Amino acid sequence: MKDQNKIIKLSNSLKNTLTDSNLQEVTIDLAETFTDSFLDNGLIKDIPILGTIIGLTKASINLNERLLIKKLIYFLAELKDIELQKRQKLINEIDFSEKHKINIGEKLLYIIDKCDDHITARYTAIFFTAFLNEEISYSEFLRGSTIIQKLFIHDLEEFIITDSKKLERKINNYNSGLSDFEYSLINVGICGTETEPISVRDQDDYKIQEKYKVDGGDLHLYLTDIGRTLKTYLHSE
Repeated sequence: MKDQNKIIKLSNSLKNTLTDSNLQEVTIDLAETFTDSFLDNGLIKDIPILGTIIGLTKASINLNERLLIKKLIYFLAELKDIELQKRQKLINEIDFSEKHKINIGEKLLYIIDKCDDHITARYTAIFFTAFLNEEISYSEFLRGSTIIQKLFIHDLEEFIITDSKKLERKINNYNSGLSDFEYSLINVGICGTETEPISVRDQDDYKIQEKYKVDGGDLHLYLTDIGRTLKTYLHSE
C-alpha cells in the first residue's frame, strides 16, 4: 500500500509539473551540476516532481533516485519551449479520455523510469514533444517510446543519423545479408522485411542454359510506419 501511495504521489506530481510549471529554468546543466547542496535550491520547489522525490526520501537520496532525477531533468528540459496552455490541453485530454486506463503522469513515470539512461530519456522527450505539438497521436508516442527503450542506444543513434534510403534496400544473393544493426531495427519494429514472389519460367534456349529460370525471391528491407515517424522527429545535436 505504501508503494502504491508513493506511485500516486509521484504520478500526480509529474502531471502537475507538466501542466502547472514554468519549465524555462529546467536545463541540462541542472542535471550535470546536481549535488546534495542542490536540494536546498529554491528551484526544486518550482519543479513539483523533483520536490516530491526528495520529500519522499527519509534519508539521503540513493543512487537510483539520483539517476531518476537526472532522467527527469533531461526529459523536462526538452519540453520547456512548449506553451503551458498547450501542455495542459493535451495532457488533460488524455487523462479524461475513457480510452486510456492509466493517467499520463503515471504512464510517463513508468516510461522514464524504464529508460536506460538520461540520453534515452531525452529522445523520449523529443518524441513526446511531437505529441504535445499535435504532430503525432498519443498512441504513436507510446509505441515509439517503447521502441526507444528497447533499442540499444548506439543502434538508436545510428538509426537517427542514417539516411532513410540506406535503411530501405534490396538484399539478394550477391549481398552479405542483414547486418546486426538491421536485425536490431527489425526486432523492435522500426524496419520490416518482405520477400518478392518467386516465379519460374522456361529458358529460350535450355540446351545451353538451365531449362528453367527462377525470378524473384529477393528480400526487401523497409521502414515501418512507426519507423518513419521516429525518423522524422528524432534528431541528434
